[in-house]
Amino acid sequence: MLQIYYDVCRPNTSEKVPALLALSPYGKGGHGFRNYDLMPYRVGVKEEMLSGLEKFESVDPAEWVPRGYAIISVDVRGSWDSEGDLFIEGTGAGRDGAEIVEHIASLPWCSGSVGMQGNSWLAQVQWSTASLCPPSLKAIAPWKGFTDKYRDVLCRGGIPDATFDNLLYRATVRGRQRREDVAKAINKWPLMNPYWEDKIPQIENIDIPMYVVAGYSSSIHSYGTIQGFRTAKSKQKWLRVHWHENDWEKTNPVRVSILTFGNRFGPKPIEHFPMGSYPHEKTEYKKLYLTENKLSLYYPEATGVASYESDDANATTADFFFTFPNTTTLMGFTKAKLWVSCNDSDDMDIYVSLRKVSKSGKVLEHINIPWTAIPQSHSYQEDVVGSNIIKFTGCHGMLRVSHRATDGSKQNSIMPYHPHKEVQKVPPGEIVPIEVGLWPIGMQFYEGERLLFRVGGSKDAYLEIPDMQTPSVYGINKGKHHIHFGGKFNSYVVVPVIPTV
Repeated sequence: MLQIYYDVCRPNTSEKVPALLALSPYGKGGHGFRNYDLMPYRVGVKEEMLSGLEKFESVDPAEWVPRGYAIISVDVRGSWDSEGDLFIEGTGAGRDGAEIVEHIASLPWCSGSVGMQGNSWLAQVQWSTASLCPPSLKAIAPWKGFTDKYRDVLCRGGIPDATFDNLLYRATVRGRQRREDVAKAINKWPLMNPYWEDKIPQIENIDIPMYVVAGYSSSIHSYGTIQGFRTAKSKQKWLRVHWHENDWEKTNPVRVSILTFGNRFGPKPIEHFPMGSYPHEKTEYKKLYLTENKLSLYYPEATGVASYESDDANATTADFFFTFPNTTTLMGFTKAKLWVSCNDSDDMDIYVSLRKVSKSGKVLEHINIPWTAIPQSHSYQEDVVGSNIIKFTGCHGMLRVSHRATDGSKQNSIMPYHPHKEVQKVPPGEIVPIEVGLWPIGMQFYEGERLLFRVGGSKDAYLEIPDMQTPSVYGINKGKHHIHFGGKFNSYVVVPVIPTV
């Protein structure tokens, strides 16, 4: 039997109380207060807003204990002084979570009802734990928690990148025993196999109430969080796609924010747009076909080619624009179908993005935290630190072309499903079709503003935090990539249009 350490903060009462549980390797108390110092502008969380009792990315006991809850902060197996080896997600982490839930429920001060809450790692372990259906777990609140370690984090689109995980474990995780090394694992097993499948929780088993929160800007959690909400069979579930309540039975099942990409002076995001489901039940998917530097509602008869240098992050990208004739709201899933070739290599890493462009031609960015948390001397997006947790450039997707195979039987909505179980190289010069899914979009465009569809050889987004360095060892691009369109090459991007907000 292993010793697992945890902190308990509970009301000073003789009555039994429900417990809110948080599991992570970030330190069970006090450490969360300091982690915000590692991030630009403390991501808008001022020191005086916290008590210092909270686990990083968990609720603050100083706020929730007076509401009648016991707050349990656990150092998971293998972290800090807790014994054993540290699991990185998967069934093992879920089993530990389920056992801890039942242990807490059995304590004499507990009412027998346990909930789970928290962000990121704390959210992902909720999916893993709840999928095992421990009887004392009554509700979960996963905020920004991916649901597929391979597809969402380490090998999105078949492109291996353990940069974030390496930084995370170096900067925030401590322990006395061994830790599972997923960065080495993705190099050893670059294709989907039982090891990676074990890190996909069986979310379809979950039937307890849940309050799920997602955000557009996360390069790790956005898609998986929404998929978790859609997949769970819970009858009582709510999704909030937020920018920066009680009586939940009367709350709309889905509420989203629509981003306007304004500066300190406006226009402000549209918050709390209510819906009955995700995607919006009245979504109209429109194909915008690639033509010479433009996106068109009409299929082009003339063929054309757009090219870019794939192995230079500073090279000019292939850009295509669509001008909106009136106010238009895009919200939901998007994808692109492209015909691609490369004369210099038998494989390609393709990166795509959807950006907003002002009437004057400026490519815009959205600030993820309130402007009030940013120094007054910074009034425009370009003044603000370049970090993905602070500045959102737009929705993006990626695909290693040798992983282009799809499985239509597992396709969810319009998003392509890539099994990632085989490598299909492309003979140099051969033109092949690919489908690339882009993570969710929520943008408002006004008359005269433009949508930019960008294709390039590197991600069109900031690093999560400035200290991250994307290692060149993962890059396989070489020479020019060519995007073919028109005639028999039906290259297009699908955008989700909803009734104007």
